[in-house]
This record gives sequence, C-alpha cells and structure tokens, in this order.
Amino acid sequence: MKTRTDASILDFGADNLLRNLGALQQEYEGVRQGKDIETIHRMRVASRRLRTGIPLFGPGLAPKKFEGWNQNVRELTKALGAARDCDVQIDHLQQFYLQLPIGPARPGVRRLLLRLRQRRQKLQRAVEKALADLVKSDVLMEMQRKLNPILKGIENLPRSAPLYALACTAVREKLEQFLYYEPFIQDPEDKDDLHAMRIAAKHLRYTLEIFSPLYADELKLFLKALRQTQELLGEIHDCDVWMIYLPEFKERERIRTLRYYGSEGPFRRLVPGLDAYFADRTTTRDRLYVEFLEKWQSWRQEGLWDQLINQVSTTYLPAVQAQLESVVDGVAQESA
Repeated sequence: MKTRTDASILDFGADNLLRNLGALQQEYEGVRQGKDIETIHRMRVASRRLRTGIPLFGPGLAPKKFEGWNQNVRELTKALGAARDCDVQIDHLQQFYLQLPIGPARPGVRRLLLRLRQRRQKLQRAVEKALADLVKSDVLMEMQRKLNPILKGIENLPRSAPLYALACTAVREKLEQFLYYEPFIQDPEDKDDLHAMRIAAKHLRYTLEIFSPLYADELKLFLKALRQTQELLGEIHDCDVWMIYLPEFKERERIRTLRYYGSEGPFRRLVPGLDAYFADRTTTRDRLYVEFLEKWQSWRQEGLWDQLINQVSTTYLPAVQAQLESVVDGVAQESA
C-alpha cells in the first residue's frame, strides 16, 4: 500500500484544502465588518474543515509546513468561535424577549442583552486581530502557493486504493472516538462527556464530508444523523452554559448595583426576567436530552454506526481489488 504521497491522495487533498481555503477567504471582509452574523459562522465552518483536512493531507502535501498551517488556522477558529457563540446567545435571547408579555420579566432580559452586546463588541476586536495576524503570517497565501501547482500537475486522477484506505482509516478512527462516549449518555448530569461527544460528532461529520465525494450519496444518512447529534448536544451544552452563567451574572449585577446606588433595590427588578430565562433553559435542556436519547436508541436499533463501517469498508475493498488486477494485468503484458 502506498503512503500519503500517493498521487491520487495529493490530488484529492489539495483540491479539498483549496476549496475550504477559498470559502474562508470569501468571508474575510464580512467578518471584519461584523455586520452579518452568518459570515462569521461560515468562516468558522471553513476554518474547522481546514483543520480537519490539514492533518489528513498535510503530511503528504507539505510535511514541513502543515503543522504551522494548522496552528495558525486554529488561532483564527478560536476567536471566531467565541464571537459566534456570543452571536447565538444574543439571537436566542432576543427571540425569548420578543415572546415575553409586557411585564416584570422584561427588564432583566434587557439587561442581559445589554451585557452580551457589550461583550460581543470586545470579541469583535479579538476577531479583527486574529484576521490581521493570519494575513500577517502569510499562511493563506503560502498554502495557495504550495497547493495550486500540485493540483494543476495531477488533477483529475482516478481514485486509488490508498485514497480509499485513508478514508476508511480516518472514518474508523473518528467513529471510535465518537462511540467512546456512548456509555456516558445515560447520565443527564454528565455534562462534560455529553459536550465531548458533541465535539467528537463534529470531527466525525467533517471527516465524512471530506471523503463524501468517494461514496456518491451513500453517506447522506450518516451525515444527517451526525448533524442531528451535533445540534441536539450543542443545544444541550448551550443550556448548560446558561445555567452556570446566569447565577454568576445575577451576583455580578447585584454587586454592581449595590456599589453604584448604595442599595440593591434597583437590582430586584432584574430578578424576574433572569429567573424566567433560567427556568426556560432548564426545561428546554430536559426536553432536548430526552429527544437525543430517543434518537440515539433508534439509530442503535437500526445498526446505523455498523452500517457506516460497512459502507466505508466495502467501498474500499473493491478499489484495492481493482488496483491489484491492474498490477497483475500490467505484469502479464510485460511477460507476453
């Protein structure tokens, strides 16, 4: 079996990295301006896909450079993630506020929105710095200079057995990491492992997306399940974050009010809204957790994850057989 310097792997990998690099660069100006929250979401996704692809294809494409590429992209992903998370919080809280009747709950939610918007302004400065640092590092242009000649020199090669082997190995590895957390999902209070499972689902999903061109439409069912897993566990984690944050926020606002006014009186008008949102996050988490368990049990009954292994394995084996037959035919022709 050839290594990751196999020409088909280099072709496939260069194409994947350049497409995600282009998707990231396309959002640069929109993210810098900070006016549309979807631009930062799209750039974050592109950066995550790059971070999934670079360790897979970098050792063959740029063995001396790929670790530095990954580190630079990771710094950007980190800044984008904090800003995106804050955008999601603000967006959800705004929807919650609009559904509240005019009454005592609104002042507390308005105060929470004010603080989140103030935080988002600070995070925007961090995003702009991360963008500037990435441009200054020249890593994006360096990737293009390295990858474009490779792709132009060997593009449109037939898919080789080593490429299918890489896909099979990568998917198996990420699936194993994902399923490691299965024993912990029965405990609704195991927040850390539920969160870690969401991250593992994300890594498996991005790996499947990278190699999906090898499998036509055969991975759609698995990708749909992983998106649902990521969304449900992500929303559960968001609730967990709120349930930790809100009591701390209440205490900070109480102290701030006491210092400013010399009395807690003005703070008390904030309590109904903050308590209402805490209650909403608690009941929502309970509902999402039950929904996730039901989904998981149905996937297990269907043997979904076993089907995934079978899919990537049975597609890989014919590719190996075809390559062996090609070698045998070539030897036979030389001997004739």
